[in-house]
Amino acid sequence: MKIFLFLLSALFLVLISSCSSDDSTSSSADNSVLPKTISMTFPEFASDNSKTILTYDGNKISTSVDEDSKTVFTYDGNSIVKQVKFDLDDKGNESKDTEVSYTYENGKLKTRILKKEFSTEYPNGQYIYKTVYSYNTDNQVTYVYYVVDAKTNIEVKDHQGILNYKDGNLVKVEEFILNSDQHNVRVYEYDDKNAPFKNILGFNLLLYEVGIGNNNITSASSSLDPFVYISNYIYGENGYPKKTTSYARDGKTILYITEYTY
Repeated sequence: MKIFLFLLSALFLVLISSCSSDDSTSSSADNSVLPKTISMTFPEFASDNSKTILTYDGNKISTSVDEDSKTVFTYDGNSIVKQVKFDLDDKGNESKDTEVSYTYENGKLKTRILKKEFSTEYPNGQYIYKTVYSYNTDNQVTYVYYVVDAKTNIEVKDHQGILNYKDGNLVKVEEFILNSDQHNVRVYEYDDKNAPFKNILGFNLLLYEVGIGNNNITSASSSLDPFVYISNYIYGENGYPKKTTSYARDGKTILYITEYTY
């Protein structure tokens, strides 16, 4: 599982959650709790099962490694400035797959540049995407998303949007596709338990990419998707999730199970 680069797309599938817990504690001031392993089980696609091992330097994430990939994180001070994902072959040889770099202004994320498909012909990536952020208030951020030509570096605006936050959680996303009447609105609700990644230094600055705030998403709706997905959380000590079961639209078929150790 490519935990960080592709976490946001997975979160879009979590539309309504019911929760159970073996610990009633809703939050904790202990910022030393960090996920060490993340295991995913796919009942109908066992070949996709994975276990990701995370390593840290204090509260700074260093690497995320699973069976076929490795992601390396680079910090400048307390801010993540780059993450690079390498594909791993059967012998453990690495080949660069994806790079995400970040710049900051006044302690806030300013730009995010995603590069994919590296080769001799495209040493800087064949596909390049750039997001530029502007801050209306402490709780509202606008962004513009560009597609960048890998050979000419010409940037073409693709879409733009507005991110709304409350209590450190992304609660509403408005996305506007340029030259189109399409307008999508996503609304999220959260529990009062600790999110598994909340204590990783620098994650709170990455905005929309990670999609993780202080708490766990309990429901979400999209104006372009009338369907509902269901997840069930089981919490461990200090209110951190230790197991999540995610269901298909029928509310019965298990899509995947996620288990955390700390």
